[in-house]
Amino acid sequence: MNSDDLRRELALSKFFNGDSSLNDAVQGLSQDEKKMCIESAFEQEAIRLGIEVWELTLTLISESPEELKCLTLEFHREVAEMVEMDWNDYCDLNGIND
Repeated sequence: MNSDDLRRELALSKFFNGDSSLNDAVQGLSQDEKKMCIESAFEQEAIRLGIEVWELTLTLISESPEELKCLTLEFHREVAEMVEMDWNDYCDLNGIND
């Protein structure tokens, strides 16, 4: 499991454990069905908040605003590398003040 998968699993766990109605809703489901329901509810929560799923993930796993900022910058750096874009150009395009 890579670090992105671990982050996602941690965020899903925190999300699930913090929502008793979701906990009740998935009682009696198989592990696969439970996982699908939790992931769907997680995605719906991100939509409700008007943010991307990755942003909700980082928000849930960060311990402080400073850590959230660092994780967000790390995410954006990875994206910039993936698309082979200069970091400064990426920041300008996405309104990021590094």
